[in-house]
Amino acid sequence: MDDLGKRIKHVTHELKEYVEKRMELTILNISGEITYWVGRSVQSLVGYTILALGLVFALIAMSIFIGDLVGEEWAGFAIVSAPVILAGLVLVIAKPKTIVKKIQDQMLDELLTSLEKKEMEEKAMLTEKTSNKESENNV
Repeated sequence: MDDLGKRIKHVTHELKEYVEKRMELTILNISGEITYWVGRSVQSLVGYTILALGLVFALIAMSIFIGDLVGEEWAGFAIVSAPVILAGLVLVIAKPKTIVKKIQDQMLDELLTSLEKKEMEEKAMLTEKTSNKESENNV
């Protein structure tokens, strides 16, 4: 009976330790995912900002060039800005759902891919640990 009590205590201790480790692993995985997404967001933000600045300078150069061709600087800026303003208005007023849907699908796909990758890594780690414990028990 005493041996059974020790075994039960040992099992409950191991179960408690397993749950604690599993919670720690989950917290670490969630933290890793959050930092990954923050890092990607910052990288994307910086990239899009640099791209936007390049586009602005290109549009200014094109405006000056067209202004010189037409003979009026303001006309060059008006000609170049008109398509940009129209495109902006279309995006603001029409709010194309296909663009939003594509962005959502892409983000969801990336999230699911990264979660599947993490899950595969966890399973590999658990399999490795299990095989290590079995080989220790056999020795």
